[in-house]
Amino acid sequence: MFEATKRKFSDVSFQVVDVDKDKETSNKYGVSGIPHLVFLDGGNNVLYSGGAFGDEESFAQAISRFH
Repeated sequence: MFEATKRKFSDVSFQVVDVDKDKETSNKYGVSGIPHLVFLDGGNNVLYSGGAFGDEESFAQAISRFH
């Protein structure tokens, strides 16, 4: 689902972070469970931080809301 949605939004930057290897990033964004998504704006302000979406369509709609 992640890769398919990523292809639909070529102008959005996507990054996968291994929270076991990058504790600083997981702590910075309050990641307490996996999967966890964080949407940032161009100034690195958090627009969304929470659980992943259940399907590709919901994920794409959430990106569109913040994009």
